[in-house]
Amino acid sequence: EWFAVYVELNQQIAALLNAGDEEDLVELKALQQQLSDVCYRQASQLEFRQNLLQAALEFHSVAQDLSQQLDGLLGMLCVDVAPADGASIQQTLKLLEEKLKSVDSGLQGLREKGQSLLDQISNQASWAYGKDVTIENKENVDHIQGVMEDMQLRKQRCEDMVDVRRLKMLQMVQLFKCEEDAAQAVEWLSELLDALLKTHIRLGDDAQETKVLLEKHRKFVDVAQSTYDYGRQLLQATVVLCQSLRCTSRSSGDTLPRLNRVWKQFTVTSDERVHRLETAVAFHSSAEKILQECPEQPEAFNEVEQFDEIEAVGKSLLDRLTVPVVYPDGSEQYFGSPSDMASAAEHIREKMKLVSLKKQLLRQPEATTPDS
Repeated sequence: EWFAVYVELNQQIAALLNAGDEEDLVELKALQQQLSDVCYRQASQLEFRQNLLQAALEFHSVAQDLSQQLDGLLGMLCVDVAPADGASIQQTLKLLEEKLKSVDSGLQGLREKGQSLLDQISNQASWAYGKDVTIENKENVDHIQGVMEDMQLRKQRCEDMVDVRRLKMLQMVQLFKCEEDAAQAVEWLSELLDALLKTHIRLGDDAQETKVLLEKHRKFVDVAQSTYDYGRQLLQATVVLCQSLRCTSRSSGDTLPRLNRVWKQFTVTSDERVHRLETAVAFHSSAEKILQECPEQPEAFNEVEQFDEIEAVGKSLLDRLTVPVVYPDGSEQYFGSPSDMASAAEHIREKMKLVSLKKQLLRQPEATTPDS
């Protein structure tokens, strides 16, 4: 509107200049120049004001977007999650990191827009033409700086909460891992028990071989003991993690009883295996000693009871092979199959026959003669 007035006035002055006296020309030209200066200044002020408002609009738009992002991130952090597995935790952590990165980018953009707006406000005084804009500018500057500081504080609070949530989720990942590994330890221990029952059957053909089997069994037990201790340590770690997370561990009500039950079954089975091997060592050692003695040395056998004791040990061992392993819960398990047990017993019976034959030979008077 005022530009239209300016154009009309400028046209009128131009007409007067064409028709006016020379005395009026100087005054008219001065008036025309003054009018042009005023219009130029007004146009510059309007352009500056428009740019300032546009910058303010962009600043507040960025601030609004950032505020919404912070609200969304805060809402996500305020919800107590209970992920089902480690994969979902990793996915949630990734989402948190992406949101936090987006907030960082938004805050950086807000600072740039804010600084640009502050720079324009600081130049406003040059367009004031005597008007005191100091108070108005200070209020605007304080408001802009207040918005940026508020966003920075909100972002810092979200970062702190993200750090806490990240720590909690990493602990949950560790908890899931401990529970999975503890369950795996139970499976390993069960496999060791199964191997002990199905493959650790032989008693050896002589004392030396039986001693080797006994030593191998002790090493086998050491492996099982390490597996059990490993599972216990993992379950203890889950207790500590659950206390930190203030949650209930599934392992305390499931994995731990299974671990203890399998370990008890293993120890009972192992004790039975050790007893059979030690009995077999005693039997083979005594039988081999008697069988290796020369018939010409009857004084080495002052008592027939030695033969009877060996036969008793052998019979006890054979009887033991037919007895199942009885667990605390009343269940029973046999070592190997019936054919496996028959094969293990066959060597014992053969040696018992040799001992019995030696006993009969020594009882016969002719057994002491060279011909015999």
